[in-house]
Amino acid sequence: MQLQYLDSCASTNDLLRELAGARGLQQPLLVCTDEQYGGRGTRGRSWQMQRGQDLAFSLGLPLAEKQLPSPRLPLALSVILAQILGNLIREQWRAARLFRQEDDPGGDAQASPGERVTRAINQARDGLALKLCAVKWPNDLLLARPGTDGELEHRKCGGILVEHTRDCLLIGIGLNVNSTASDYGPGLMAQLTTVRDCCGLQLDREALFAGLAMRLFGKLVFNGILKGYTALDDSAIRELEPAWRELDRTAGQGWKLQRDGRAIAVSATGVDFASGHLLVNDASGREYEIESYSELESE
Repeated sequence: MQLQYLDSCASTNDLLRELAGARGLQQPLLVCTDEQYGGRGTRGRSWQMQRGQDLAFSLGLPLAEKQLPSPRLPLALSVILAQILGNLIREQWRAARLFRQEDDPGGDAQASPGERVTRAINQARDGLALKLCAVKWPNDLLLARPGTDGELEHRKCGGILVEHTRDCLLIGIGLNVNSTASDYGPGLMAQLTTVRDCCGLQLDREALFAGLAMRLFGKLVFNGILKGYTALDDSAIRELEPAWRELDRTAGQGWKLQRDGRAIAVSATGVDFASGHLLVNDASGREYEIESYSELESE
């Protein structure tokens, strides 16, 4: 895999597309930047990041002739990245343990009461790290944080933009890492969160980037580029359905559905993983199947 770093660029996905178009993509190419000022999200919306605090990168994979990614690939990538992120948070928390002798052979028998309490805290954090992450249709990464009522609520902390050309797959990833929600101003701070906000400490951003990029690369490439993730063979995606069901927080989300010249208030009931389509109901209980996010508007 080739790596190209830029101090600043408009969009890593757009740059990757230009590079692939200009010279062809003979091997995987990873493009990353410290500042993305023209990032794109779903439906062409802008994607903001804080310079030097958050992550923006794109992975380009060459496609063989007539090889197309599965339409369910965004769902699969959401699950894979949520799992990777949870494990990376856990690893960094373990590296910053309050009681570093936790795994000492003497165990609790030789630990003071204070050390045993600290050990219990460390173990609780290990379990929490793997429960922080969630996903939402079609391609959102969520993190849990305490809400105003004290209960955990999930907010968006990252997104995935999947595009492809005739011979190249483009996977763009944006993740709010060491910024805080307040950095995004009053218009957005109530809608999103960051890894720092949810973890209560700054993480090693470079290690997080390396872990996300290389583990994702391994999933998609190690056994053959996109083997099990294409329109002809998506067996690897089917294996992720139980994990999607566990992580999915789509149900209950409200939208305006634009269909037949009308704006219909609908609420998500779930996702048909077999097709990757969203299932919603209107106020009368009528069910609609949504193939494209372009039919929806936020309430």
